[in-house]
Amino acid sequence: MAVPTKQAVPDIFFTPEWNEAYAAHEGGEFQQFEWKSELGHIIYPFIKRPVPMLEGWFDTITAFGQSGPVIIDAKEGQRRALVDEFDAAFQDFCEQQCIVSEYIRFSSWVKNAEDFFPLYGLDMRGIVMYIDLTVDDPFRFEFSSAARQQVRRALKNGVTLEYDFTGDTLDDFCRLYDLTADRNEFPDHYLFAPEMLKESFKHLEGKQFLLNAKYDGKTVSSALIVHHGDYMHYHLVANDPDYFRCAGNSLIMAEACRYGKELGFSQFHLGGASTEALYRFKRRFTKTEPLEILTGKRIRNSDMYGRLTELKRLQYGIENTGHFPLYRG
Repeated sequence: MAVPTKQAVPDIFFTPEWNEAYAAHEGGEFQQFEWKSELGHIIYPFIKRPVPMLEGWFDTITAFGQSGPVIIDAKEGQRRALVDEFDAAFQDFCEQQCIVSEYIRFSSWVKNAEDFFPLYGLDMRGIVMYIDLTVDDPFRFEFSSAARQQVRRALKNGVTLEYDFTGDTLDDFCRLYDLTADRNEFPDHYLFAPEMLKESFKHLEGKQFLLNAKYDGKTVSSALIVHHGDYMHYHLVANDPDYFRCAGNSLIMAEACRYGKELGFSQFHLGGASTEALYRFKRRFTKTEPLEILTGKRIRNSDMYGRLTELKRLQYGIENTGHFPLYRG
């Protein structure tokens, strides 16, 4: 299970650096399963977590973002056979490692679910939006007239931009992110320890930066942007609600597109749109059709899955019967 070369990995969420940086956020440790044969090459980065209630057993989840198993190379006409080989080998691995179940956030843009969907129960979990950076000028051809007007308003208001490639301004970002999280009632999964984000700049050196909008010397909007391969991501965003009128976030979006196009990225991903208001905001910046967010679930040890679920039901009750795995519901 050697780590593959960085060039082979299609997006940042598949890289060892990303998974090491975000493993603690998922409550486990980064591991990677790799399968190579004459039919091809598959990698699968995941976070291995201890299951509650019963020591010595584990489950897996993909790190924050979108990844899962992905074909790096396949012999022509043999993708299905390669996937079957991989699945048999990973089942053996799960038995050896006492892994009960796995949960995958597939990549909407790499589209790895197309190869692996027969193995997993798939759920559609919403949409993800992105800006096409291959057009001649994203500001002209992707942004709506309202978005362009917001950018011009920010410039007229005297908003300036600041790049931070080292994380020196992370305290400002975290301050704004706390305001944003409180205002929008973010679920726990979207709350990040400042220490973890600071450490991520060591893991992801050269692959992420903060883009800050400043007004009258004060940071009023900030975005943590990550990138690898063809893709750039609007990973986390934070705003001071007292300065919405400055339109700093719109200016950040325009500058990120300029930067991404200059560096040759093909897509700038804006994340999901879980509310109508968020959809309307992001839709201002792209005319490209959204992509589906697909998740996969798989029980690798049915007997233990049932035992853990029954233990949870008897000891604590199951609050969310739609959750997977059910013993975490």
